[in-house]
Amino acid sequence: PTATETGIRTYTCTRCDATKTETIPATGSVDVTQMFTDVKKGWAYPGIQYCVTNGLMAGKGDGKFDPSGMTTRAEFVQILYSLHGKPEVSGALPFTDLPEGWYRDAVLWAYQTGVTSGTSDTTFEPYATVTRAQVATFLMKYAKTVCNIKPTWTPADLSKYPDVNKVPGWALGAMQDAVALRLINGNKADDGTVYLDPNGNAPREQVATILMQFCKNVKK
Repeated sequence: PTATETGIRTYTCTRCDATKTETIPATGSVDVTQMFTDVKKGWAYPGIQYCVTNGLMAGKGDGKFDPSGMTTRAEFVQILYSLHGKPEVSGALPFTDLPEGWYRDAVLWAYQTGVTSGTSDTTFEPYATVTRAQVATFLMKYAKTVCNIKPTWTPADLSKYPDVNKVPGWALGAMQDAVALRLINGNKADDGTVYLDPNGNAPREQVATILMQFCKNVKK
């Protein structure tokens, strides 16, 4: 089975060669609350269901999705690479801190398409936790440089957020776009104040929700 297509299991008798078949439901038809013991039907459920159904995200083992777990930079770039169909790539990378091979093609694709330029001329920091500002930047660069999406929206005014001055300069435009497109919303503190939290980490449940909104409302 795939996310959208049923599979078929065939049994063959070893004595008379008779066969019988049965169908295996598409994985996308399975409710993620039944797949993972740590997923409940709350605000993050639609995003997790969407990303699992469409093969963008998977479980972390032991029957868990780990909604509150962090997402690394390598994992997020790998998700975008999967979203784009994992095109074949070749060439060299300037980054010297990529010890494992599973994400190399994704990083190479992201570098060659302009989705990322790394954290320096020679580093990508694959295991660093991706921040909300980085998520916005990756997504908007992917939308504009890879998907060739021309902006039809008005960048959001971020001045209502008390921590707007913490948005890195390189991420300001992307954060304005991401907020305008409702990909990223503020985080409410205990006192009710809503912060943009640009340098905060992006848990997997947030990433799943952002990706669903992006695919449904931006990439289409």
